[in-house]
Amino acid sequence: MKCPACQEPLIVIEREGIEVDWCAACGGIWFDAGELELLAEAAGRDFVLAFRQTSPGRAGASRPRRCPRCAKRLEPRALAQEPPTELDLCPRGHGIWLDRGELGATLRGMQTAAGAPDAGCVAEFLGETFDAPVKRQPSPDPKARRETGNGKR
Repeated sequence: MKCPACQEPLIVIEREGIEVDWCAACGGIWFDAGELELLAEAAGRDFVLAFRQTSPGRAGASRPRRCPRCAKRLEPRALAQEPPTELDLCPRGHGIWLDRGELGATLRGMQTAAGAPDAGCVAEFLGETFDAPVKRQPSPDPKARRETGNGKR
């Protein structure tokens, strides 16, 4: 599958029973139908996406985004929260595309479920899933290199 935003190949990642398709190039995430609901449940959130009546469309988009499953044009929809977050939905219900940074905003906009587990599980899920390769790269910060013993004084 290709990324709806930048057309690079999506990487399938499965963790704790939740499979997502992630774009290493732009950081976006494709959730097939039901996957975002599973993640929201794991975060102790009630999965309810309330949208604004109108959505202006993604500013600066050079071409329409397409569903990686059926190639239909994704429908941009703004969540009814402040600040609004714009998601891209497949009109056939195949899934939801979230650009980098939109997942946290989307989950924060959902109500916490009664007796919910700690929402830190989402941070753990995302950190261990998406940040693991980044942590293995050397830090460009000289102070960080000194702290890890890789820098010279």
